[in-house]
Amino acid sequence: MGFANTYFEYETKIIAWLGTLPYVHQFIHDPISGRITFFLIVVGTMAFINELYITIEMSFLQKETYEELEKGHIDESLKLHRMIVQDDFHSKEYMDDKSGIIIEEFEEREKFFAKPVHVAHVYVICDVLQNNENVLTKPFKFHLEFSPEEFENEKRQEFGCNLRVLRTKLYHLFKDTELYHELNEGNKYDFTVSQSINIYNTVDDLLPTSIDDIQLCFLKIQTGDQIKCEFLLEN
Repeated sequence: MGFANTYFEYETKIIAWLGTLPYVHQFIHDPISGRITFFLIVVGTMAFINELYITIEMSFLQKETYEELEKGHIDESLKLHRMIVQDDFHSKEYMDDKSGIIIEEFEEREKFFAKPVHVAHVYVICDVLQNNENVLTKPFKFHLEFSPEEFENEKRQEFGCNLRVLRTKLYHLFKDTELYHELNEGNKYDFTVSQSINIYNTVDDLLPTSIDDIQLCFLKIQTGDQIKCEFLLEN
């Protein structure tokens, strides 16, 4: 009884204090409403602390992944990155024999948090090289956004679109400009997706066409990053 009496004594004091707080006081009319309000505040605080812990944990796990990618080399071996090829990093669906319902089984929380986030949009600083000479006094910028339709055919859709999508977007955007038509009047240059566009990531690594199948989040590019591009007009 001693513990119960002590608890109710402190509870009464806390509820009385809550009744003096702005906004909160309007929910406290009697001991029952006071206890309900107090309970909701306690539960809400616990939920907030839990979400804060999960967010911090997620940040550290993702930070480790991005640090690993930053230290790695940009080559075709990224196609075999463990987060792409290992199924335990991804959810899976199966049919329940008894109920006939399709059940989705999610990956472990640590594996989910460790995965890089797909690239939603980037800023691309562009130069134009005509026979290896820069023809611009000031580079221009494209802001590119990526929609789900552009990576719906990827095996791992949660990682977003691949480098080929970015390269193709840049190709069509530049080819539709007045500058391109002015410089390539009469189609004297063979301007192609595979040969005429150099893309550099945030650490100035050249991204070759041999890795066009790799998704952007594995190529040291994150959402909102500013990267570089060179359009090559060569005979």
